[in-house]
Amino acid sequence: MFKILYAITTALVMTSLCLAQEQIIDPTKPLNFSAANTAPGDGQQGIQLTSILISSERKIAIINGEALSESQTVKSVGALVKRIDPESVTLQQNGKVWRVALNNTAIRK
Repeated sequence: MFKILYAITTALVMTSLCLAQEQIIDPTKPLNFSAANTAPGDGQQGIQLTSILISSERKIAIINGEALSESQTVKSVGALVKRIDPESVTLQQNGKVWRVALNNTAIRK
């Protein structure tokens, strides 16, 4: 009886350990969440364009949690904001210029 109980307990523990290693998908994660956008081949890591706000008076891009205007620098990576367009931002660093597109998969009602 003890051997059967031990075998069942061991099987349950091993099964729970295997299930714990599986990646769990967060059902509360926003649909428009994505990993950081990077330009191909430029070696830059960690550029995440979250939002673009454009009015008649100013243009603001939210990059890596920072609210930036044109000609300001993204502190976390040292890239200069050259231009802010409605769907993308143009950045410059070490003589290289690249464009980061806004991930626009949000559901609008």
